[in-house]
Amino acid sequence: MEKVGKRDFDAAAAGWDEEPRRVKLAQDIVTAICRELPLAAEMEALDYGCGSGLVTLGLQPFVGRITGADSSQGMLEVLKGKVRERGIVNVVAKFIDLEQQRFDGSYDLIVSSMTMHHVQDVSALIGSLVQMLNPGGWLALADLEREDGGFHDDPTGVHHHGFDREFLRSECSRNSLTDIRIITAATIDKSDASGGCRLYPVLLCLARKPV
Repeated sequence: MEKVGKRDFDAAAAGWDEEPRRVKLAQDIVTAICRELPLAAEMEALDYGCGSGLVTLGLQPFVGRITGADSSQGMLEVLKGKVRERGIVNVVAKFIDLEQQRFDGSYDLIVSSMTMHHVQDVSALIGSLVQMLNPGGWLALADLEREDGGFHDDPTGVHHHGFDREFLRSECSRNSLTDIRIITAATIDKSDASGGCRLYPVLLCLARKPV
């Protein structure tokens, strides 16, 4: 897809969690990650493209520390507000540029939920995330399975209409990851008032960096 304009996530941040579909999706992804991966209290984790922190805070009780990273200051402020209100001490909010694959830090677990379709060069992104993984660390990427473009009512900032399983598997293999598994973590129901029913599967790609 050719480059498109950026969506104003800052403007959407305050009301982001008011959409029940988003909350349920985050819960389903967290449930799948907790079921499929050996999370541990000593883990240092990163949620890349964390938004308002729905997945970040869902995983927080199961790891030692988790950094929620995003390019929207508005979203990060929402996350920081939740952390303050709940007295959480093991969550850090960090500003990054999602399009610039230059990061620092090293992590035992890197997750990303519904972010990849907003990034133009996903291959470069996956390579950069793998570089930040500690040996033995896990990568968990959740996004739409390939669809016809009907999911987003507003395509602003959307570079990809989901992803093929084979593409994700190939990228993991190309980066020398092992234990590659791709499962359906959730299904988004976008049925409308007229009775039209559209179900969109969300894939979760799991892979490990060799020790």
